[in-house]
Parts: sequence; C-alpha cells; structure tokens
Amino acid sequence: MIMVNSLHPHSIFKRFLEHNRIKDKPIPKSYPQLQGKIEAYNKIAKNEFISVENISSVDDGKMKYNDMFVKAYNEKREHGGINGLTPSEMFLQTFNRYNNGNKAKQKTVTYVSI
Repeated sequence: MIMVNSLHPHSIFKRFLEHNRIKDKPIPKSYPQLQGKIEAYNKIAKNEFISVENISSVDDGKMKYNDMFVKAYNEKREHGGINGLTPSEMFLQTFNRYNNGNKAKQKTVTYVSI
C-alpha cells in the first residue's frame, strides 16, 4: 500500500480551496495565452497590492483584496490590453453595443398577421 503524504503542496492547496469553497478550474491544455494572462494578473496583484498593503491576518487580507484592490483594478486602473479602459468601462461598452444591436434588429422585423 502506498501512502500519500497529506502535506504535499497539491493536497494542501486542494484543502484550502475546499475550506474556502473555491472551485478549481485548471487551464485547458493547448491554451498558453490564458497562462500568460494569469501570470500578468499575479504580477500586478503582487506589485500593486501584496507588497504595498499592510495585511494583519487572512481575514484582513481578504477584506482589503475584495474591497480595495479588486474594486480599483476593475473600476479605476486603466488597462493597456483594452485601449486604456478599465474592465468596468469595457464591460459596459460591450454590454451596450450588444443591447443596442439587438434592439436595432428587433425594430427591423415586420410581423404580418393573416
């Protein structure tokens, strides 16, 4: 019988995810672009949040991450990959473009009753 060490980093990570009710979504094979995006985000989080904030506990870190960093990242920080827009601005532009396109299509349809 082979025993698996319960202190193996993979099992510690799995227990952390389960404890915090986080779903693990591995990067699909043959999709290196996603890995690059994740690495870029990790670098930003490290340089603009972890190294700057004074975090006193795990709960304090979670609160500051959600309330400060994620909000600033999505609503205030301009992103070069989306032409200097914030993710919120990009989402709203895409949402409005989609909704306006659907409304225009709906207006051009003629219904004929027999």
